Amino acid sequence: MTMDESMEFEVISGELDTKKQITHIISKAKDYQDKVKEIVSSYYVDFLPNCYDNVMIMKTGKMLEDEINKALSLVNQDTTWQLNMGQENVLQLREELNEIILGYKTSFKLQTIHSLFEMISRTGDDYQKLIHILEKIKTLLNSDNDPILPKLECYQSIRLRYHEEYQILLYNLNKKFESLISFSEKPFQNTKSVTIKIKKDEDQLHQVIVALVHTNYNVNKMCKFLMDNVFEPIITRPVSLTCNEDEGDFVTIQLSYQLKSSEDLRPNYRTIFQRMMETFYCLGHMNILISEKQCIFSIIAKHIKGSMCKLLIDNCLQHDIPDTIDEMNESSIVHAIQEFNKFLTDMLFLDNENDHILDEYASKIELLFQKKFCSNIVSTALDIMKKDMHDMVLVEDRDSQFSSGSDMFSSCMVSKSTIEMKKLLDKILSEAVSSNEKELSERLIKTNATILERYTIEVTQNHEKLLLKIPQQTALFYNNCMYLSFWLQKNASKLNGNNSFMLIGSALRDHGSKTFNNQLQNQRSLLLTSLEGFDVTECTMELGPEPQKAVRQCIRQLDLLKSVWQTVLPEAIYKTSIGGLLTTFCGEIIRRIFNLEDITTPIGSGLVGLIGIVKEKAPQLFKDSSDIFVAVKNWTKLVQLQKLLDASLVEITEMWAEGKGPLTLNYKADEIKHLIRALFQNTKHRQTCLASIVQL
Repeated sequence: MTMDESMEFEVISGELDTKKQITHIISKAKDYQDKVKEIVSSYYVDFLPNCYDNVMIMKTGKMLEDEINKALSLVNQDTTWQLNMGQENVLQLREELNEIILGYKTSFKLQTIHSLFEMISRTGDDYQKLIHILEKIKTLLNSDNDPILPKLECYQSIRLRYHEEYQILLYNLNKKFESLISFSEKPFQNTKSVTIKIKKDEDQLHQVIVALVHTNYNVNKMCKFLMDNVFEPIITRPVSLTCNEDEGDFVTIQLSYQLKSSEDLRPNYRTIFQRMMETFYCLGHMNILISEKQCIFSIIAKHIKGSMCKLLIDNCLQHDIPDTIDEMNESSIVHAIQEFNKFLTDMLFLDNENDHILDEYASKIELLFQKKFCSNIVSTALDIMKKDMHDMVLVEDRDSQFSSGSDMFSSCMVSKSTIEMKKLLDKILSEAVSSNEKELSERLIKTNATILERYTIEVTQNHEKLLLKIPQQTALFYNNCMYLSFWLQKNASKLNGNNSFMLIGSALRDHGSKTFNNQLQNQRSLLLTSLEGFDVTECTMELGPEPQKAVRQCIRQLDLLKSVWQTVLPEAIYKTSIGGLLTTFCGEIIRRIFNLEDITTPIGSGLVGLIGIVKEKAPQLFKDSSDIFVAVKNWTKLVQLQKLLDASLVEITEMWAEGKGPLTLNYKADEIKHLIRALFQNTKHRQTCLASIVQL
């Protein structure tokens, strides 16, 4: 045999050996697939027993994997035998090999899954190992790069087996967890009893809790129980709490409380913090450390720490902020909150880096106290403003030297509530002046401003009907406004010359004056309404009773005003007010008399008597009857009118005295002429008299 023939024989021989080897591997792989198929079908399709040794088949599969990899390497190499075989044969061999590889991989995956299922029964109570097995099965079933497995007849049965095993795991874990930690509640008609029991077995607790965490255990139910039945009652109502760590195999927490509780019985922050800490200490027996940054408390905290801290702030801490400066100086609430926050952080319930709600609230206590303190002051002031104004007290001269423009006020009455208001304002101002804290001092001064700004609004709203209908109420309100305005003037230097207080003082005076002026206008309207009965235009022979009735009604009205105003208003204001009303009254009488075109002797006599009534009664409205000449602008004119109505032409001429007599101070020549024509018939004597009445 020549060398060339020898070499050709070796190539052909190598070709045959390689092809035979690959064919043999393919045959073994098919045989392996058939066995796996039979095993899987028997377990997950037909549910029948089989006689194959699963362990041996698993080993066969692993060895077959090495042989397949070698055969694949031979086919992929660029060797001489491939050249001699021909391209078509090589491609066919590769296709067969690739096809068998896909089938092998699927079979091996199925065999692996089956082996993992077989291992489950041997795990016992090793929940971590069981979870690890189920996670492997889940990964194999959900592989995205396997297009064959999901199409197999057995796939859904295997998935169902996986879910069943997983549910069994969860059930067993829950049962085990409930045997280690139990939560129970017993509601009665008006009360509820809550019990939590935690077994003193850290190893079992650790094993079960870590397993539950890895199975994404839903802690919502436990968190809701703790929040609704433990933390919320401790924070919002009186509770009976017993924490027992020393007896038996379990740590026991027992809690009982009324389902409905009065706000007055709400516990203070010290009691709440103490009970919360006792509860957390006992619950700490289940606070298993899962990782460096995770434990049971940190998991529970994610669900309830926000609502718990908010409940603690809204229903406890904000109610326990001190009410007075002395209480605030003695209070330990800030330190207590900081200590409680540190406790929750140490218990790993709060995250020191991210959870600052309680610490931030503690840092704001001073500001919140100031707001509450000032808000309480305003509330107290508003309560004072609602008190009856007619309960009044005399302001002595030494206390009442306050001014409005150029008017000085002598002794007058103000409401007792206003004196109470002044004392409150004095106290606030004293606190502001003596305070070493600038912010508090400024806030207190602003609080005084707020009170005084709201005074006119609140009093007007609360006493609206009385201010409209009762003259005494209006007079008191006027005095109250002026008195508070005086307080502002008196304390201007302590208020740092604040321009806003000047505006408030001006507003107080303006509102008090406006309200009193409205009352004066109302009284004028009543006088004019009463004088509608003073109508003598239709009278021919005598005056009749109606004019006198109207005048007496007006006098009675003014006399009533005297009884409620004279001792209330400052003397100057009283004189001006009653004098203004008398001026209107007298002016209307004068106007109505001068409107008459003809005054007979009987009517004239009646008018003289009617004015006589006014002359008798009106001066009595003043302490000094002579004040009427100053306070009532047209008083002298009315007195002179009475004389004119009863005077002769000669007497009228003498009183006029060619424009130099006393009549000229209050009357014009045309007015006197009109009165002469109404009183006297047209005679030469009247014409002479009229001719003498000229205006100089």
